[in-house]
Amino acid sequence: MRTWLIVAGFSLVVQVQARDFHLDGRTGKDSNDGTTANSAWRSLEKANAFAFEPGDRLLLKRGSRFEGGLKLKLMGTPDRPLVIEAYGKGADPLIDARGYQAGVHLTGSHHVVVRDLEITADGGKTVIGPKDRRYGVYVDGSHGRSSHVTLENLTISRIFPEVGAEHEGRNETTFLGTGISIEGSKDEISLGFIVRNCHIALTGFMAINMKRIKDVQVLGNTMKDIGGPAMQPGTVENLLVRGNTVDGSGSDKDKRMHMRGSGIWPWSCSRVLIEKNKFLHARGGADSCGVHIDFGCRDVVVQHNLSIDNAGGFVEILGNNHNCAYRYNISVNDGFREKGRNHAFQEGKILWTSGFVGKNRLRHGPYNTYIYNNTIYVQPESRSCFSIAKTTEGLLVANNIFHILGKTEDVLGDQKAKNNRRKGPAQRLVADNNLYFSGSVLPKSLSLKDGNMIVGDPRFEKPGGFDAESYIPRNVGLIQDRGIAIRQLVGDDIGVRLGLEVKEDFFGTPIVGKPDLGAIELSR
Repeated sequence: MRTWLIVAGFSLVVQVQARDFHLDGRTGKDSNDGTTANSAWRSLEKANAFAFEPGDRLLLKRGSRFEGGLKLKLMGTPDRPLVIEAYGKGADPLIDARGYQAGVHLTGSHHVVVRDLEITADGGKTVIGPKDRRYGVYVDGSHGRSSHVTLENLTISRIFPEVGAEHEGRNETTFLGTGISIEGSKDEISLGFIVRNCHIALTGFMAINMKRIKDVQVLGNTMKDIGGPAMQPGTVENLLVRGNTVDGSGSDKDKRMHMRGSGIWPWSCSRVLIEKNKFLHARGGADSCGVHIDFGCRDVVVQHNLSIDNAGGFVEILGNNHNCAYRYNISVNDGFREKGRNHAFQEGKILWTSGFVGKNRLRHGPYNTYIYNNTIYVQPESRSCFSIAKTTEGLLVANNIFHILGKTEDVLGDQKAKNNRRKGPAQRLVADNNLYFSGSVLPKSLSLKDGNMIVGDPRFEKPGGFDAESYIPRNVGLIQDRGIAIRQLVGDDIGVRLGLEVKEDFFGTPIVGKPDLGAIELSR
């Protein structure tokens, strides 16, 4: 903080030292000044009533437990952010926000770092906020824009509101608890957010919700047993999702959960890169893929991810999506869901395009989708479904390995044939140079026909394994240098904005010369 002093006509800038304020939930007293560990405050309410300045730190003592929630409007600067973190030794300080809207609630805040806290908020009679919403951390743009907030090394679990609300999950109501929610203002741009190395588990609805924001990074987080979609970006621009693990989106571990959800599903987003993540064991009667691209997106690239045992499937791309891609991913036993069984009202699918753009709206798209160099394995006892919507305009499927050992089926009938903006069949479909376990993997009725089908066994290291290394092919002659260069579809002036040529395979091995088939380059 700088203070201007005017002395005899001269102005001097005096640098004011940033201050530390301490909270000790055991021995602190709110009558203290908080400036040292020995004079710590006791309650979150004391911190909420204080006016913090740029560069200040609010320090919560490790091993302490605090009831209630922090609700602050913090105005840091780029070189003097405001920081909320732990001090001392022992376990991270616990905020129990039972009955409160959020454990940490930031409104209209800028240049803030929150780290090294544990937060829970499991039900309870509502003291502050709506009864049917609850958050671990809530970056709230409804009272003015926020910007440059970093959330890191947080442990967030058991987030459930007091009551449920009507929703589209398995139950009539869902208890809409979310681990982290970052929401921007409708009127001003909110930008510059990082969620890094956080551990989120057992939430009624989402792990990380993002809405109306831009320039966002979600890095190295783990999400376990999430009731709905683990990550749900809506109207987000410039988003990087890298190195995260989602295990059990759409979970039913608690009867209050949503029980339906993909690992991530961007909606109405642009310029999104989803890479080097693991998506495991998604469940639910609909959607519930590792990654599905909901309608209204542009330039979403899904690459170098591991997708395993997700009930809804591997590729799901809905309507009005433009120039999106799935490439160099490994999919294992995805899409096993059967309509009409275990509360399912949609089939699971290996590859699914749909023109859906919202209820009662004319369906159209997706447009110019690129699916290439993926490795797909499905065990013999599973049925694998495909569905290419008639509204699809531009789809390239090339250099993939479809090692599908069980029955396959075209389930276009799972989609409504009426209410399409354009009549007639799907247009500009290209399947070329894919490897299939047998010549009957693609159902005969499927509108997608491979013009250069390769049939054979890649001889994976350990087919059925739940790690990427199990899908290294040993059939070198069948795989190595057998890929084709990926070109833009006829009628598409854009392609993939990151470039159609990929420099590295799933493991980071450089791709030299012709690409191999599938997601893994073999040693030369």
